[in-house]
Amino acid sequence: MERLKALELEVAQLDPAVAGQSVFRDPERIRDAEEEAARARAGAAPPPAPSPAFPLSAYAVGPSNQVAVSAVRAVLERPGKKYSPLVLVGHSGCGKTHLLNALGLELAHANGAIVACLSTQAFIDELIAAIDANRVDWWRARYRRVTALLLDDVHLVAGKERTQEELFNLFNLLQDRERQLVFTAPAPPNTLAGIEERIASRLEGGLVVELKAPDRDVKRAVVERILTQQDLAPEPPLLDYLADRPADSVRSLVAAVQRVMSAAGAQDVPVTVGLAREVLEGTSPQEEGGAEDGRERRGGGRAGPRTSGVVVSSLGSIKSREKTVWDWPDVPDRLIEDFR
Repeated sequence: MERLKALELEVAQLDPAVAGQSVFRDPERIRDAEEEAARARAGAAPPPAPSPAFPLSAYAVGPSNQVAVSAVRAVLERPGKKYSPLVLVGHSGCGKTHLLNALGLELAHANGAIVACLSTQAFIDELIAAIDANRVDWWRARYRRVTALLLDDVHLVAGKERTQEELFNLFNLLQDRERQLVFTAPAPPNTLAGIEERIASRLEGGLVVELKAPDRDVKRAVVERILTQQDLAPEPPLLDYLADRPADSVRSLVAAVQRVMSAAGAQDVPVTVGLAREVLEGTSPQEEGGAEDGRERRGGGRAGPRTSGVVVSSLGSIKSREKTVWDWPDVPDRLIEDFR
């Protein structure tokens, strides 16, 4: 037991994820524990893998990302030989991280595949920890044996000379071995400030594809999937309404859908297009009143707001006073986007 504790403590310093394995709790498996520790010392412990929360089957495809998805499928046909490196470009919330992990999950199905898929910040933190512990050789060995390297937000290496040096050497080594390289960035590599020219040129040497703001098809598919996952029956008018609303990212669209579902749960009512309009536009549709209601309005009496009950796309031109928000309370609470 003392030997197992010592082995686990040593492995925990090399790779915390491996240290929690049951092999370090069973005295009858001391030989297996020794082998696991030896692999960790040699850098055999696999680097972070792609997240199973982002399967390719759940990725909504439309005109805004069709080119990027086609490039990913081409990579899967010939990993490391076509479109390596592949750089996915787009602003935050356009689906780069999902597509990156989805590609990694598909690549991991190959025999003997070791796919490293992680954020660039995690990559930097691992290198710093290795430098502090005087284990840079172990860190290098860990990544040099991968069959694919996928880094999210590669622009974060800007200004970090040591990280860029290590990434440059690792890039060249993996490319020479025909290993797949994939990166994401908010803009084309040659426009990223703080990135060394030699790295930018390597990234530009592959295929750079842009993911644009989600189109209507993508938004509709995303909304339908979210509602279906919550065991809600999405009605076509609701899907159309939410898909027609402006959204510069999938993240902002998801936030809007969650607001509607939260309101429905709080009020214990079904998720309908009327509720969605009330939550997202600050209006409360009601049935149109009769003649008596009209006389009351003309007579100066108090009456609730009147609407035609017709659901109009938020992208349309709305000129009717009954379809215009004249009083918008609690504006800060309704803002879901950052100021630019």
